[in-house]
Amino acid sequence: MSREGEEGYALVAAVASIAVFATMALAVLDTARMGLADAGAEQAQMQAVAAADAGIAFGLSKILGNDPTQRWAADGAVHALRFGEAELRIVVRDERGKVPLGLLDEPQATRLLEQAGLEGERLLIARDSLLDWIDDDEIKRPFGAEDPYYSAAGIRPPGARLASIDELALVRGLDPVIVARIRPYVTTYTLRSGFDAQYADPRALAVMEAGGDGPQAIERARALGGQRTALAFASTPSLVDRPVSIEVLATLPGGGRAARTLVAEITGISERPYVVRAYE
Repeated sequence: MSREGEEGYALVAAVASIAVFATMALAVLDTARMGLADAGAEQAQMQAVAAADAGIAFGLSKILGNDPTQRWAADGAVHALRFGEAELRIVVRDERGKVPLGLLDEPQATRLLEQAGLEGERLLIARDSLLDWIDDDEIKRPFGAEDPYYSAAGIRPPGARLASIDELALVRGLDPVIVARIRPYVTTYTLRSGFDAQYADPRALAVMEAGGDGPQAIERARALGGQRTALAFASTPSLVDRPVSIEVLATLPGGGRAARTLVAEITGISERPYVVRAYE
């Protein structure tokens, strides 16, 4: 097993027990409802974090369940429920339905950055620099940048193996504002598996497929709005070998608010049903 796999496997037991620890944390916090206003705000925040962790564990249980009729699909639908006093919003997304940053070609990179609001020369600089950043050669595109541009800052382009979406802010022509605009529908976890349109974000469809504003994108927009058809239920794909993300937002009446995201690869192996790739 690779080091990456070992690290992911080591986190499995911890994540699987999140619900237990979260419930215990809420019970302890419930007995400490006294003190100053600052202490109360801190308590509310801790409750929100515990509730968000519990939501992650619950989302895992719903995508790994044995009953296919009760299993959640990685379709981006919002599941609203309560945990103690917390309101939870849980979304499961198929990472293969996002733009695979390490596999972009020139037209796709152009559409991605146009969606982010870039145009003219800045678009050309950002596009060519992004493509230079993710390729594995030293040939600079006309408006791009290779090692000499970044070396003064001690930065070295990774060559197709992006460590995170945040890394994009280092690319010439990009900045944290642009990265924040594209973050919801791009991924660094599908370099090997590529793109799958079935549960794709409509914005990702528009990037990956010319004419992405057609019927398929409209259907996905309807599905995300809650209009899921019987055919969609029947054609739900297996999640085995797919990286999926579980996003949880927990809010409490007292103002506590916390967000958690888990990215896990579903293995289909009963002894090790998933491997954690990121948890934040």
